[in-house]
Amino acid sequence: MSVSSTTESIDATYRARRDACGAQAARFGRHGGKLAAARGVTFLVGVACLVAAYRDADSRAAWIAGGTLLLVLFLAVAILDDWLKRRREHLERLRQVNDWQLARRARDWAAIPVPSVAVPPRHAAVARDLDLFGRASVFQLINLAHTPRGMSLLRDWILEPAAPEDVTLRQAAVKELAPALPLREELVLRGHLLAGSLAGPEAFVSWAEGRPYYARRPWCKWTSRLLALAFVVILVALFRGAVSANAGGTALVLLLACNVLFSVLLTGDVHDIFNNISSRNREMQHYLALFELVAHIPADSARLRAIRDRAVRDEHGALRQLKRLRRIMSLAGLRHASLLSILYVALQATVLWDFHVLVLLERWQKRCGSLVRDWFDALGELEALCSLSCLVHDNPTWCFPRVDHGSPRKLQATGLGHPLLPDRARVANDVEVGPEGTVLLVTGSNMSGKSTLLRAIGVNALLAGAGAPVCARDLRMPPVSVLTSMRIQDSLEDGVSFFMAELKRLKQIVDQATRHADRADRALLYLLDEVLQGTNSVERHIAVARVLAHLVAKGAIGAVSTHDLELARSPVLADASRAVHFRETLHGKESDRQMTFDYLLRPGVATTTNALKLLEMVGLVEP
Repeated sequence: MSVSSTTESIDATYRARRDACGAQAARFGRHGGKLAAARGVTFLVGVACLVAAYRDADSRAAWIAGGTLLLVLFLAVAILDDWLKRRREHLERLRQVNDWQLARRARDWAAIPVPSVAVPPRHAAVARDLDLFGRASVFQLINLAHTPRGMSLLRDWILEPAAPEDVTLRQAAVKELAPALPLREELVLRGHLLAGSLAGPEAFVSWAEGRPYYARRPWCKWTSRLLALAFVVILVALFRGAVSANAGGTALVLLLACNVLFSVLLTGDVHDIFNNISSRNREMQHYLALFELVAHIPADSARLRAIRDRAVRDEHGALRQLKRLRRIMSLAGLRHASLLSILYVALQATVLWDFHVLVLLERWQKRCGSLVRDWFDALGELEALCSLSCLVHDNPTWCFPRVDHGSPRKLQATGLGHPLLPDRARVANDVEVGPEGTVLLVTGSNMSGKSTLLRAIGVNALLAGAGAPVCARDLRMPPVSVLTSMRIQDSLEDGVSFFMAELKRLKQIVDQATRHADRADRALLYLLDEVLQGTNSVERHIAVARVLAHLVAKGAIGAVSTHDLELARSPVLADASRAVHFRETLHGKESDRQMTFDYLLRPGVATTTNALKLLEMVGLVEP
């Protein structure tokens, strides 16, 4: 099967799933309209029957029976209508998930959610230079995680390359998850719903690990129990005639007043606890649905088996314990049930319902609180692995790299391309960076593809270290730490000029190369794009040559783009540099002249320049 037909097949799969969800949601919407009408009719006619029973004594029994039957039917229709509404919303969200995947395939950045994630300061320069985060970024392309743990874990995998053995384990898990399209859809959907709620996983985890409410206010638990017990005792005594009606009624009224006052003063904190676990947005249902997904993931690989075991293991597995918690939260959620809200008010006023539910919650908290973070860590790892597995599914021509400690240390790629470019625009090249003692000099005219090549090398190296597939037909590399100097910015606020900002960045890279010189487990991969532009060409030539000579001497491997065509012949780099270049092609004559680029990498130093030609083409100088 050709690449184009494979690509079209993947797009067709997403379109088919999107359209199927849309059609079914529309059908449920039509049914929902009919049910809404049925709800109104059954309720009104049922109430009319009860009114008629009041007026027609002769047929009262028949009217009451008919009215009761219609109101029961009203409740059944209301429940069915509510189910259809939730199902329709679910399908519409699934439709959106497939739209997002189509947008990712097309690199339509405006149509893909832009995840917000904090970048540690020490990684800010590389993240900016390689477009790792933000709009039109690597993270926007691959991220399917919505829980904070899943997003931060995926971020760390990208920024902190793993050891080769961990890369191998992640690759095995990612391969196994690649065909599981329905699993990824549901994971994205449930995670998205939780991310948009107030009672997200982080609030739940904080409550589970926090100090129980009654540990801070033990008097509150015993007061609520005594008040509830007193109300029940007086009510029983009143019905049994042990106290007079006046005395019993007065005591009940006083107790009701005490309960109401107690509730007004203290239930706000209790309700905050309930909302941290699950509010009216049904977060508990989403937690359960997520861990049910975890319980049914394929688990031939070691990483996936470990994730599944944390969800379903023995008595302390997430699934079993969250089902218990759901039952408790169904009691706490009585206040949100529109049909039972009157019952909740009565129970709260008489026996302080919320405070007894809190006792059950804190028993669960004592038993499982220390496990909750581990559950969501497992869920976050599954989200991160599913994010990488989507790259496998959506890019069948990409490969899994081989990352090992082989010698000599070099990054060798066949058909390397930039992952952020769409298939139709991407040009692949064979690239070799290293071995130790060498530097790759990338020369060529403006706009020919030098910076894109450097970013392609860096991004794919980081994807490889994360355990992801890479945009290449084949890639072999050692474990590397990636450092870059590309998009240098000055700072008026800090009083740092562009040239000084460049120097500081180069100093960081040189220092890292010195620290990596004695490391056997990891090489330094540096990528420098037109460095030291803030000074004259003579001094720049000398300075760049010295910096590169130091990096070469320390055993770092890397690539440098430059317009300095003499750099390859510098005495300090003559034996270490290996030059490659891009070139442009001019078409037409004079005013009709056009310039095109094929973005194909060729050996040797560039043989052409195009700055003056570009000036002529835009009319800034005369030809």
